Amino acid sequence: MNKFFRFCLVGAVGFVTDFGALYLATQFFGLNSLGGRMLSFLIAATVTWKLNRHFTFVQAGKGSGGEWLRYLLLTSVGGGVNILVYQVWLWLTDHRAVNLFIGVALGSAVALAFNFMLSKRLVFVKPNEGQ
Repeated sequence: MNKFFRFCLVGAVGFVTDFGALYLATQFFGLNSLGGRMLSFLIAATVTWKLNRHFTFVQAGKGSGGEWLRYLLLTSVGGGVNILVYQVWLWLTDHRAVNLFIGVALGSAVALAFNFMLSKRLVFVKPNEGQ
């Protein structure tokens, strides 16, 4: 199965995780939309790192001890783009649940290819590869 396709499947799980955590944070725990989005991104990024490590980029070996942190930092750049698109969408609309969902979807779509390339080239690399 193609790595990008696997990355997209993992991204779909990440999307569900992201929106689910955002919904819980804003609707049940009282966080505002930006605070909830930051928390949901952290949770989703951790889930997608683990799944990508064991499903998408398994041939890259076990990975280093700092791989999760490197993944989190690099996807945070894509996450920044993701959150910017999300926030712009909310500025243009209202904060109803459907618009929270659309905002997460738009932000995720924009960041997908960017995060794939960073992950492939800088995170999930075989030892001595990418140096």
